[in-house]
Amino acid sequence: MALTGGTRRRAGRRRALVLTDQGVSSLSNFVVTIIVARLLSSDGFGAFSVALVAYQLATGCVRAVVGEPYLSAHSAHDTRVRTRAAADLVRAAFLTSALCSLVMLAAALVSGEAAGPLVALACVFPFLGIQDSLRHVAVVDRPDLALASDLAWLVAVVGLLVVAPDGASAAWFVAAWGVAGAVGLAVALVTMRVPLLSGSARRWGRTHRQMASAFLAETVTARAMSQIILLALGAISGLAALGAVRAAQTFYGPLNTLFAGINMALVPDGARQRDDPARLVRFMVGASAVVTAAAAAWAIVGVVLPDSWGTELFGSTWTDAERVMLPVGLAVVAGSANTGAFAGLRALGAARYSLRARLMSLPPEALCALVGALAAGAVGYSYGFALGNTFMAAIWWGFFLAAVRQRAARRPRPEPPPVPFADPIPGSAR
Repeated sequence: MALTGGTRRRAGRRRALVLTDQGVSSLSNFVVTIIVARLLSSDGFGAFSVALVAYQLATGCVRAVVGEPYLSAHSAHDTRVRTRAAADLVRAAFLTSALCSLVMLAAALVSGEAAGPLVALACVFPFLGIQDSLRHVAVVDRPDLALASDLAWLVAVVGLLVVAPDGASAAWFVAAWGVAGAVGLAVALVTMRVPLLSGSARRWGRTHRQMASAFLAETVTARAMSQIILLALGAISGLAALGAVRAAQTFYGPLNTLFAGINMALVPDGARQRDDPARLVRFMVGASAVVTAAAAAWAIVGVVLPDSWGTELFGSTWTDAERVMLPVGLAVVAGSANTGAFAGLRALGAARYSLRARLMSLPPEALCALVGALAAGAVGYSYGFALGNTFMAAIWWGFFLAAVRQRAARRPRPEPPPVPFADPIPGSAR
């Protein structure tokens, strides 16, 4: 069925709001990181960074168990079904976040100077986990509410940082960040009017168990492998090579924000088209083309960046980072080609296909990067990673197309057209 002009405009507005919200959410994290880096000592900022990494890992787990299954399973449902699912989501998000907090408390026992920030994060993380989960609920048809929640978080965190006491510790800043997140959560709960009393974490787990377990395994595997590969680069080629790659990856960091926002926008749109396989494939191919073009444009900026600008951004690290800007940019471009396949599998709710694609794509990605590191240090690692991302994109598209074919095969075939002549042709045998 063709989209009307009004439908296209509404879809375009929703996608723009989702991307804006993703930008505000990332800006909140960026503002906190920059201000804290300026106010704390090197050791204090290091302790804060440990809490930041823990937050990113825990948020990834909550999204895999709660947020992503909601988008995959309920984007095409009517408002009544989504409202009931949202109530279950809040309970499930609280339980999952609380479990993550217990892991943080355990980690704090052996974390030395980072113990204080980890304890502070453990205390506030349930608020942050629920707020992030409600963002996934809002982006289906009311991304303006997600934007309002994240704007409230940003305003609150800036206000708390302005009144930070002299000599505030890393734990204080983590707690302030969490309190601001609780303000954003309060705004989300009030504006979205989720019926909290009717929710059930057990029902959520029973209904979404297979999808959540597959997404969680995929998230943990991918994040663990990425860290292992980077650590291997440091062991093979030295810390300078690791620093060069990390600096280049930081330059391309805004693209990660763009990709995350686009995926959140694409999944609901794709879910509404999953009964029209050809249209879904065209939509995801077009989305990948746009994202890949944006990544290529940013990569060109990175390659032609003047040395004075690079030095201003990265200091002495720029000398090494400049050599890997092109291959890291190629790796980002190759990875961006995967956008439509990733979002398409989420839109289809094909969690097992998605997990298989992830598990099959990690070995060539790791092997190409490590062989490159052994051959030519940071530059070889980056070119190898680009090649590995190319294999990864091909694997993901293969699984996406297989899932589309399976979906099409399960669709009921249309009834045959009626016989033109119900009565026998005159003169024929009866």
